[in-house]
Amino acid sequence: MELKARVLIVGGGAIGGLFAWRLSLSRDVTVSIVCRSNYTQVKNTGYLITSAQFGSGVYRPKGVYQTVEQAVATEGPAYDYVIVALKALPNIYDSSERIAAAVGPNTMIVLFQNGIGIEEPFAKRFPNNPLASSVSFVSVKQECPGELRHGGFSLLAAGLHNPPRALADRYQDKLQFLFTAFETQGVSCMIEADIQPYRWQKHILNGSTNPVSVICGGSSCQEMVNNSHCKWLLEESMAEIFVLGKTVTGKSFPGVDGIVDPQSATDYIKSIPVPVYTSMLVDSQCKRPMERDVILKNPIALAEKHGVDVPHMRALYALTTMIEEGYTK
Repeated sequence: MELKARVLIVGGGAIGGLFAWRLSLSRDVTVSIVCRSNYTQVKNTGYLITSAQFGSGVYRPKGVYQTVEQAVATEGPAYDYVIVALKALPNIYDSSERIAAAVGPNTMIVLFQNGIGIEEPFAKRFPNNPLASSVSFVSVKQECPGELRHGGFSLLAAGLHNPPRALADRYQDKLQFLFTAFETQGVSCMIEADIQPYRWQKHILNGSTNPVSVICGGSSCQEMVNNSHCKWLLEESMAEIFVLGKTVTGKSFPGVDGIVDPQSATDYIKSIPVPVYTSMLVDSQCKRPMERDVILKNPIALAEKHGVDVPHMRALYALTTMIEEGYTK
């Protein structure tokens, strides 16, 4: 019998659940998932998914666990792939430590997280493992535990993170195998020699709309761009991200969704037919920690390193930090 690649997805929220579903339909892999807040619902009834792209259905993962250690105890160690779909909260926990029990000598770690500078903790903890960074361009929301609503588009862009030259081809083949499995199930995929311009491309929206929505107190992205004052703040913040990202990477952004400057970014937001509420806003409303370090703090540190002035980014970080500290006291 042909052995299938074993995949463990750590983080069973909207991104983890959606892509676990697509990947599980491939004949070449088996997929298990680690859930936290939605564990009971997913374990008992699976995911109820409504997707404009893929249709609707119920997805019952092969294995559903509360911790990585529980998955390893049940299924055995050393997965072929560990996909990290946890929130990136380095000020709260180390995501690399949370997956350690599932990582063997040949495990490829694939990051499905937002933000800038997310790769370093994994590269430091697992220096001998292949590490890939992936950027997801997708609209998906967990409306309540275990219930996902997905739009009409899904794109994954990925690339290896600093592979040793002698092993680069082997690691590239391993990454290609995984993303071919995604492609066979309708997910558009791109593998790039340098993924960072794509990460900065996504950050144009993430790094601006997320913190501004929190400060606005609950506005949707569309409401923000339809207010002239708020639209100005968004575009000024986006302009800083464009300059900083190009300085750090030495490259232009790929222009996904036609976003090539701040004006086209706010025009893109206006074109979205349904209200979009950012993940940072939802976290703040639920009094949860926000991804402010990877969204704001890490880029600010890079700005200091490269001599780029980012006053709006600094102001957004100061304000979101105060807001979070106010509700976590």
